[in-house]
Amino acid sequence: MSKIVKFVLGSLIIIIVLLIIIFINWQNVFSDNRPIANMKAIYQLEIKDKPMAKTSDVDNNILYLVPKGHLDTYIDMMKKKGYKLTEKDVNHNTLIFEKGKNFTSISYKRFARKYTIIESPFLKEV
Repeated sequence: MSKIVKFVLGSLIIIIVLLIIIFINWQNVFSDNRPIANMKAIYQLEIKDKPMAKTSDVDNNILYLVPKGHLDTYIDMMKKKGYKLTEKDVNHNTLIFEKGKNFTSISYKRFARKYTIIESPFLKEV
């Protein structure tokens, strides 16, 4: 066999083994994230130049992806829904909103070095 055929077969075997390892350890590798949905959200931010993109996790909770440090876009969206920002706790990565007499705490965390992912209190309709 030629060197090219050996290289292609070796590469193919390595790729198959890696895919099997990822498939077996899916929960440990990706946690409760949906990688394809997150890639679509990153595409909307980077290519389509949207200020915020919607995604979801495996429990169908709505998550919003914004560029790192740009929480203002999400805060403006919540203001349009009738919520008022009462507290921004940077130490615990939470935003506390008030609507009427109800308070809603929303957490956010760093995602992929360039983004912030915000957990929304709303459920995605299936």
